[in-house]
Amino acid sequence: MLTAQKTETATRHGVLPAAVHFAIDVADKSQSTAFAVLQDARIELRTAIDHSIELIEKATAAAFRFTRKAVQRIDDAAGETLSGAERAVGGAVKTARETTAAAAQLATTAVHGITASA
Repeated sequence: MLTAQKTETATRHGVLPAAVHFAIDVADKSQSTAFAVLQDARIELRTAIDHSIELIEKATAAAFRFTRKAVQRIDDAAGETLSGAERAVGGAVKTARETTAAAAQLATTAVHGITASA
């Protein structure tokens, strides 16, 4: 922080020189106060921006974690659905084969019965 230092090189005799020196001191103090306020504003602005960046970073990380978990859950559900569908189709094929074998055996028995009686 900058501080103004008074320099007294000339003696202040008279009203006019005293008024001029007073005006210079006021201007010096005003400018140093203005720069100090600007420095404080810069520091606070930087802090606010840093906190905003951290918030955005944490929110982004949370969104990626959520997305990763959602994809995992969807993949697990899809895997279970495909496994169930595979079992269902496999069962249907097995049943169709058994039905076909039973139908073939019935047809063979019927043909055998008709040809044996003739």
